Amino acid sequence: MMKQKGLTFKEKILAITKKEKKKGFHQAWIALLLCFLLISLIRWSEPEALEKNSKPVEHDTVFSASMVGDIMLGRHVEEITKRHGYASLFAYAENILSSSDYTTGNFEHPIIDNEDEFEKADKTIHLSSKQRSLGAFEQLNFSTVNLANNHMMDYKSEGFSATLDAFRQTSIDPAGVVENGNASESYTVNQYEGLDVATLGINDIVYSDMESTSPTTSGILTSDPDDFIPAIKKAKENADLVMVHLHSGQEYDSSPTTRQKELAHAIADAGADIIIGHHPHVLQSIDVYNDTLIMYSLGNFIFDQGWTRTRDSVIADYQLKEDGTAMLEMHPFRVFEAQPRPVQGLTKNIHKKRIFRQLTKDTEAKENIVENGERLIISADHSHVLKNKE
Repeated sequence: MMKQKGLTFKEKILAITKKEKKKGFHQAWIALLLCFLLISLIRWSEPEALEKNSKPVEHDTVFSASMVGDIMLGRHVEEITKRHGYASLFAYAENILSSSDYTTGNFEHPIIDNEDEFEKADKTIHLSSKQRSLGAFEQLNFSTVNLANNHMMDYKSEGFSATLDAFRQTSIDPAGVVENGNASESYTVNQYEGLDVATLGINDIVYSDMESTSPTTSGILTSDPDDFIPAIKKAKENADLVMVHLHSGQEYDSSPTTRQKELAHAIADAGADIIIGHHPHVLQSIDVYNDTLIMYSLGNFIFDQGWTRTRDSVIADYQLKEDGTAMLEMHPFRVFEAQPRPVQGLTKNIHKKRIFRQLTKDTEAKENIVENGERLIISADHSHVLKNKE
């Protein structure tokens, strides 16, 4: 009987390689199937469109306000609106926003219908949206939006003028606008049941080519103390409650910088009752300083950034009670395909805990914070607001 010849070393290597290839092929299919199941599970766990968040009716509330972070309606968000319309972006949040006396957020870009007609600023990223987008804000009764940010001058002063013209055709007051170099008048005032509410916007993020206001042109209010302190003080003289947008901080940094804190404290000392922070695109802590409610960053509200921390969001719901107690309730949301959605489904507790942890990790006034299971609440004494009203 003939003896079978053993395999050479090279033949053994080839045999092992072929065997591993077959094994790897099967493993790849298993991994692909698991990925598909995981994606399906995550999508299934997202809330359905009909699961809209709402807030309970508080009969002892004399004034309520809803505040959100960065709103960007251009780039990939615009592609979504072409299919579903601008109002669809707010579908999950409209119950909260429309039921408040006052609503505001950071409007992250100019209104430019035709980009080719305007000169671009010398910078890398240029954002814009169309005038028709403002209809959705009016439907939700937005009172004001902040224009004092680092993208508002992306198409220079001509683009900014076009933006102001667009807002003049709406019922929405743009905040953070300096007309003809007169910074001390850069605030708006709205009245609610006899309560005068002033809104300002301050931008602390500048670039070398950013145009500034002049005696003959309009611009945005900057973080120059010679400009914003007199503006806040004058607003305080003419209003009961002063709300200030602050566009400041380091992008994607989950903790407020020393400069952010110093600016916020200076704004509070000048007379602000509520400070609404944005620009980092991620959530940062909330705090109380001398009874001023500070939100260092409310993160993204409507945006096309897709990694985890930039998708964590909140609606900050301010309620002023009859006894002067101010309560700021943080409703946890997640941005999904540019839409802010309340945290629900299988992953609800995971997202909620992460969001609440982010909102409190750098808080100094921890004694002012309570968690009621669904929302995070921080309180302050705003009895002076009601005294101002009298």
